[in-house]
Amino acid sequence: MEVLETAVYARDLEKARAFYEGVLGLPCFQYKPPRHAFFRAGRGVFLVFNPEHTEKDPLLPPHGARGSVHVAFRVAEEELPLWEAKLKALGFPVFWAEWPKGKSLYTRDPEGNLVELAPAKIWDL
Repeated sequence: MEVLETAVYARDLEKARAFYEGVLGLPCFQYKPPRHAFFRAGRGVFLVFNPEHTEKDPLLPPHGARGSVHVAFRVAEEELPLWEAKLKALGFPVFWAEWPKGKSLYTRDPEGNLVELAPAKIWDL
């Protein structure tokens, strides 16, 4: 079993798409404002939903979140300094965490969600 999809929530899908596609480079394969934007992320998909629409969706069980949510994307360890430089140049805050098996980089998307970039070795993968 592995993660097929995961989601964060954002009211401003245009800003979310600009961040996840334009900054992080995830290909957007479905964009239906004001409800959602869907991105390819390796073998899975990464979903951004507007909670104002998914909380009252007649087709699915209601879901949504308010406040910061966390997501981590796997990146090569040697790419972390490049990501730090890119994010800082674009005005995004950067935070580092040291783990027993490596380190990871954190930033926030335009909605305030916590986005982690980390090598798989921090989880022995």
